[in-house]
Amino acid sequence: MGLLFTPKHQKLVNQCYPTGRTPDKKPKSSETSYLLYYVNSRRTKLEKVSVYLVKRTTADLNHRRIGNVMVTLELLDKIVVSCKENLNVFVKEFLDIMIKTLNNNNFNIDVSVVEKVEEAFRSICMHLDGVLCSGDLEFIQMYQSFVNIYFQVVTDRIRNDDLLMKGCLDISKTTNLARNPQVGPLISKGVELSLSKFQESNARFQGESLEVDLHPNDKRLSRSQTHVTGLDEAKTSSSYSEMALQSYFNSTETDKLSISIRALIRRLIEVPNKELLQYISNGIPVQLRYLIIILFNYELNQNEGHSVVLLKLMTGLLVSEVSIIGLSVLDFMRKIITFQLGHSNDLDIVDACKNTICALNKKTYYKDQPLDMISEILLKLKDNTSQQHKVILVNNLQAIIETTNVPFMTLDVFLEVAVYLQDYVNLFNLVTDIIPGGFVMNKFFKFLSTFASSEDQEILMDDAFAKFKNFTLLSGLIYYLAQGNTPDKVYYIYHKRAAQFLGFNEYQAQTKFKKQQKELFTRSELVNCYSDPGCNKNAEKGLRILISQSNRVSTTDLVSETPPDTDKIATSELLLPTTPTTPTTPTTPQQQSKLTSSCDISIKSLDKIKSPKVSDLKKAANGIRLTASHGSLRASQSVKSRITNITFLLNELNNESQETGIYDPEDDEAGATEKYDLARSVSTKVSPSDTYNSKKFCSLATAVKLEPLQDTFRDVTTDIEVSSPFSANVFSS
Repeated sequence: MGLLFTPKHQKLVNQCYPTGRTPDKKPKSSETSYLLYYVNSRRTKLEKVSVYLVKRTTADLNHRRIGNVMVTLELLDKIVVSCKENLNVFVKEFLDIMIKTLNNNNFNIDVSVVEKVEEAFRSICMHLDGVLCSGDLEFIQMYQSFVNIYFQVVTDRIRNDDLLMKGCLDISKTTNLARNPQVGPLISKGVELSLSKFQESNARFQGESLEVDLHPNDKRLSRSQTHVTGLDEAKTSSSYSEMALQSYFNSTETDKLSISIRALIRRLIEVPNKELLQYISNGIPVQLRYLIIILFNYELNQNEGHSVVLLKLMTGLLVSEVSIIGLSVLDFMRKIITFQLGHSNDLDIVDACKNTICALNKKTYYKDQPLDMISEILLKLKDNTSQQHKVILVNNLQAIIETTNVPFMTLDVFLEVAVYLQDYVNLFNLVTDIIPGGFVMNKFFKFLSTFASSEDQEILMDDAFAKFKNFTLLSGLIYYLAQGNTPDKVYYIYHKRAAQFLGFNEYQAQTKFKKQQKELFTRSELVNCYSDPGCNKNAEKGLRILISQSNRVSTTDLVSETPPDTDKIATSELLLPTTPTTPTTPTTPQQQSKLTSSCDISIKSLDKIKSPKVSDLKKAANGIRLTASHGSLRASQSVKSRITNITFLLNELNNESQETGIYDPEDDEAGATEKYDLARSVSTKVSPSDTYNSKKFCSLATAVKLEPLQDTFRDVTTDIEVSSPFSANVFSS
C-alpha cells in the first residue's frame, strides 16, 4: 500500500536503479531518459528530484550501497548536462551529495567512486553561470569546500595524479570564477599543482636556468636550432597537467590570467627556469602577453628579496622568441631605471637592471624604439645631479648602443650621446643617412675639432662624406670659409677629403701644400675647384657659396637637385657681380657697410640665379630691346649703377688694345708680357658672371691667383629703359 502513495518524482528516480548489490551498477537507460524528460518539463519537478536524490544518497551511504551511489553520481552528471539552463536550481544539492560521498571513509578510498564524482563536478564546472559564481555566497562556500576535500582525497587517500590534474582542469573550466576573491586562491592552487606535476614529467624544466647571453656579435643559431615547442603548440597532449596549463593560461579572462601568472611567478621564484617561463608564455594569447611583464615588474617591487632572479627571468623572456605586443617600452624602461637607481648600492641589482634594458632593446617593438630609449636616458642624465646615478645611466646608454646593430640615430642625437661615450667611430656607425640641418652640421665640424682624437677625426670625416655626400662637402665649405686665421688639423682633413670626393688631384696637392705652410685657402683659390660644371656637379652651388658674403646655409638648398625657375625670380633675389673701376672718391666706412649689406644674399636666393649671357648684357647696355614678351621695367638708381659697371666690364672684355692686355685664350701667340698684364686684369676685373659662363675664366683660373677686391659702383645720371629675357626682376635693388 505504501508504494501506492509514492510521489511520481520519487518513483521515476527509483526506477532508474537496477536491483542487486553489485558495485558496478549503471542507471537503466529507458527509465533515465524518461526521468530527464520529466525534470525538463517543469522547474518545480527539478527541485523535487534534486532534494530526493540527496535523501536517497544519504541512506545509501549509511548502508554502504556502493552500487546505488555509483548510479546516483551518474544520474547527477546526466541531469546537469540535460538541465544546464536551470543549473542554479539544483547545483547546491548536487554539491552536497558529492561532498558527503567524499567525506565518507567507506567510499573515498574507491577510485571508481572518486572518478564518478569528478565527472559530475566537471559537468557542473563547464555549465556554471558566472552570476552564480559571483553572487551566491552559499554556493561559493560549498564550491570551495568541495575542491578542498577533493584535493585532499586524491593526494592523501588514493594518491592519483591523473584525478588530481583532472580536478585542476575542471576548476579552470569554471567561467568567471576569478571574479570572486574567496575562490580566487583555488585557481592559484590549481596552477601550482599543475606546474609541479608538469615539471616532474619534463626534465628540461627542472632546476635553475637563468643565464642569458646579450652580446650582439655572437653567432646566432637558426630558428630550427633554437625553437622550442610552446604551450600553444601542444594541441594533442595526453598529459592532463599540460592540458590544465593550457586551460589556465590560454584564456582571455584577464582576472583568471592574472591570478595564473602570479602563481607562475611564485613557482619560478622557487625553481627559476627561464625555459619554463618561455614555454608557458607561448600559451598565453599574444595580445595579453604584456601582462607577464607588468606582473613581473609589480612583483619586483613587492618581493625585493628575489629581485635579481625576477630581473633575470624577465631578461630571458625579452630576448626569447616569445612575441610580446602591446608592451609600453618606455614606461617599462622608466620603472626599471627607477628601481635601479633606488638600489644603486647593490651592484647585482644594478647590473641585472642594465641587462633587462638591453634585452628590451634587442627586440624591436616599433620603428623608433632605440632612438626613444636613448633620448629618455639622455633626459635623465640632464636632470640627475648625483654622480653615482650618472655613472649608472651612462652604463645603460653604453649597453643599449652595444646591443644595437643597425643605424638608428640622427646626427644631432649622436652629438648629444658623444658627450658621454668616447667610442666615437663605432657610435657614428649607428647614425642614419638622413640629411641633418645646417646648424647641426656646423656643430659636427666643431665637435671634430674639440672632442675627437686625431685618430678619429679623419675616420669621422670620411664617414660623414659617405653618409651625407655632397651635403657634407657644401656645408663644410661654408663652415670652413669662416675659419679664423689659425687653421686646425680638421680644416685640412676636410679639404683633403673634399678633393678626394671631387676627384681633383690639383686640389689635393694644394691642400697638402697649404697644410705644410699652415695657410688658409682664399675664396679665389677655391673658385678654381668649382669653376667647371662639367667636371664638378656641385660647381654651381659651390660657386654661389664662394661669391656670397653670407655663411647662412639651408639644408634644402644644398641637397636640392631641382633647377631654379627663372620665371619666378624676384628682383631682390638676383645679384649680378660687378667689376670695379678706378674710384673717383674714396668710400666711407658707412658707404662700404651699406654696399656689403646690399650684396649679401642667402643660399636660397642664390639657388635661383641663372646667369644671363654676355650677348644679352651687351644688348641691354646698348639700349637694344629684346623680345617684347619680356616687357620692360623702370630701373632704380641702384640698377643704373650696376648697368654702368656692366657696361664698363663689357667694354673691357671687348677691348683688344694694349692698355689692358686681355687676350683671347685661343690665341696661341700671346707672349709672356701679355700673361703678366692678363694676371693684373683678371685679379682686378674678373666677375662671378664670367665664372659661370666665360671660357676665358675657366682656362685662366688655374694659372692665376684671384684676390677679392672691393667693388666701387658708378651711378648714371639719367633713367634708362631695360629689357631682359630673364624676367622683369633682373637686378636686386
